[in-house]
Amino acid sequence: MVAAFFDVDGTLTATNVLMPLVWFMKANLPKWRYLLWLGQLTCRIPVYFVADQIDRRLFVKAFFRQYEGIRAEEAKIWCSEHFETHLKPRIYSDALRQVQWHKRHGHRIVLVTGGADFVVEPLANWIGADLLAAKLEELDGRFTGRLIGEPLIGEGKAKAIHNYADEHGIDLTKSYAYGDSVSDAPMLACVGNPVAVNPDRKLRRLALKRRWKIVQWR
Repeated sequence: MVAAFFDVDGTLTATNVLMPLVWFMKANLPKWRYLLWLGQLTCRIPVYFVADQIDRRLFVKAFFRQYEGIRAEEAKIWCSEHFETHLKPRIYSDALRQVQWHKRHGHRIVLVTGGADFVVEPLANWIGADLLAAKLEELDGRFTGRLIGEPLIGEGKAKAIHNYADEHGIDLTKSYAYGDSVSDAPMLACVGNPVAVNPDRKLRRLALKRRWKIVQWR
């Protein structure tokens, strides 16, 4: 069986990992508390940027600390109910056409993301995809801000893809992978048909060197 593995933020959708939390906080906090929280988040962005440059796994772990104390069920329900208004409009039309092309050819669609599973699950359900995503730890009905297991970043994505392929009988040599960041390079290297989507500078350079396909999606 052939599969198409899609990164989400920046590849399938015009989003980043911060946006869903900002949407949720804006909708559920009083305006003054939201502005205070947003100001605190903004002050942390330089730290997040440095962490991302050193190792994206450090950034992801640090960022998910922002979920600490949030009621898990409330966040999950909100993300599901507001998929149509927030996440769905940000799906790249070109990406959706490519998903449909794979489905017409009988390929299995798999989303592989470092984002939280409950954020991406409505998208996966809507396009009919399996989902490999980060899971947040819960305690007494609230998120602790910690991840269960390692982030699905870099080699973590590659490992998840290999495990998925073993479990579902996927032929990776005939499969496809789509990613936008150099951190997606291990995922792209897993398959016979890697595609760099709107690649950052480092991924573009690597894709040219390895003769991977490069596309621009809008």
